[in-house]
This record gives sequence, structure tokens and C-alpha cells, in this order.
Amino acid sequence: MKRDYRLIYFCAFLFVFCLAADTLLAQDRFINCRKFAAGIQITIDGDPSDWPLDAFGDPATMLDVPEGQQFSSDPTDNAFEEDALTTGDHFEFDPNKVLCSNNANYETSEDDFTATTYIGWDDTGFYLLNIVTDDLIGWFQSSYPERDINNQPGFTNDGIEIWFDNDNDRLPYNINDDQTSEFDLQSAFSIDAVIIKEEFDMEPVMANGLPLDYALFRSALNTEDDAEKAIIDQIERAVQLDDNPPEQHTSYVQEIKFPWGVFPSFEPDEPIGFNINWVDWDDEQFHLQRWDQANESQVEFFREMRFTSDDPLGDGSNVVDWSVF
Repeated sequence: MKRDYRLIYFCAFLFVFCLAADTLLAQDRFINCRKFAAGIQITIDGDPSDWPLDAFGDPATMLDVPEGQQFSSDPTDNAFEEDALTTGDHFEFDPNKVLCSNNANYETSEDDFTATTYIGWDDTGFYLLNIVTDDLIGWFQSSYPERDINNQPGFTNDGIEIWFDNDNDRLPYNINDDQTSEFDLQSAFSIDAVIIKEEFDMEPVMANGLPLDYALFRSALNTEDDAEKAIIDQIERAVQLDDNPPEQHTSYVQEIKFPWGVFPSFEPDEPIGFNINWVDWDDEQFHLQRWDQANESQVEFFREMRFTSDDPLGDGSNVVDWSVF
């Protein structure tokens, strides 16, 4: 009986194609940082009205955290799976999809905190816009309301942590244990400086040599000297609270720009590893909410972010106002 090799070849081709497609799909899951259209000009002032918010698509998401793994310092099962990530161009806080600090008395059913974090880039740098609603903002409910020896308030640390793996190699495995790589760093930004000015009517002093709104900077670049401060000073940032009276705020905006070339290998021509954490102090409890479902210092679990330009954000006409202001 004569065999029909065409059918055999076709089946073999189909099998290989399916395997390749599955592999491609598994690998082609990334955080999509889209370039702003030529007509978009972003000013770092804490006002989101110049962002083309309606041009963004779906958020980058992880699967729901497996039951029993919500409160931990260890990675969830999802953190190990490349397929757990769904490609998107911004981030939305979902209490079912974040790994919470294990020392936090945080209930996933809590409904007083929401956050949407937008990202974008142009030829001058990378931009981030963090829009947060939270019923408890300010020192009246802080874990650290006392003043220090310089007659300064403590801190609440509400804000966002941003993590970079600029050479995209997921090494070292833990930046806490090994800070030898200049390509991997943590930067954290709080709203405390604005709150201090409002609630205490005073100018905040530097904390550990850094501006108070720049809550933390950690990498092999750490030197705690003028060279480090010169790096940090290039990062533009602004905070805007809603129009409510002191101790009655329910929302804030953080806007940040990282110019290209400030950190080693930080340019839009290559993907980087990226992660964010939302930080919230409520009723003397620290809520560290990890988007990538792993301990934030474990670089190996960061997700890949690509700087794309094929689908630009906005055309200069579709900007929208944020209704809080």
C-alpha cells in the first residue's frame, strides 16, 4: 500500500508549528511600555490631565494568588510560571493578585485602597503615573507619628516602590543579599514630603541624605555621597493630593520621570526586568503589596518590560481629566 507522505509531512509540520506557537506564546508575555505619540508632552507636576489615559489598553496582570499563599515573603506558585503573566500596558491593583507582606494585618476584602499605575516613554525618558485612592492618608493614623531629634515627623511611606533589572538577566537572585550589580536597583517614592508641609507647616529635612519623597535607593550604585545624590536629582517627581482638607484626603497622584542614561544600561533599545509594589500604611499596619507575587528583592522573578513604538499612546487630542481634581 502506497503511503501518502504529504499527509505525514503535513501532520509533522503541524505538530512542530503547534509546539513552536506554544513556546512563542509562552515567551511573548511582557509588560508593554508604549511610546507616547508625537503630540503628547508630559509635564512632571502631579497633574495627570496631560496623560492620554483613554489610549491605554488592558493592564498587565498575574493570575490570582493561590489560596493560602496571599501573606508570605516567599514567591507564590504563579511567580515561577512565565505563562502567569498576561501582556498589558499598565498596572491595576487587585487584592487577589498581589503577594502581601507577611507582617501585614491586611485583608484582601479591604476596599479602601485602589491604584492604577500607568507607564510610557519618549525620546527623553521613562514615565510613571500612580493614581491612588485610600481612605487613610496622613500622620493621624501613621505607625510613626512621633518626632525625631531634629523635631521632624516620622514617616508613613505611602507610595510606590519601583524595581529595575536593566540588563534583563535576573541576576543576582536577591538584591538584598548581593548588591554587586549596578544594573539592578530599587527606588521607592513616598508622599510624605507633601503631607509634612500640609500637616506640620514645615519643610521636611533630608532622610539618610536623600530627599524625603525619595524614600529609598538601593543598588551597587549606593555611595551615600554627592555622586549618588547627583543621580537621584535627575529623577523628576511630583505629588499632588486631592482638594480635601488635611487628614481628610482620600486620593493622591505620583508622577515620576527617569531620564535615559541615568542608570547603567537604562535605554529604550533593550527590554529590562521590572516590578512595582504598592505601599500603604493604614491604622499602624504596613501593607506592602507586591505586583509580581514574589519578594520584591528577588530579581529572578521580575517580569520583562519592553519599550515599544508600534502602537503609540495618544495623538495629542485624547487626553482626559481625572475627576478628583
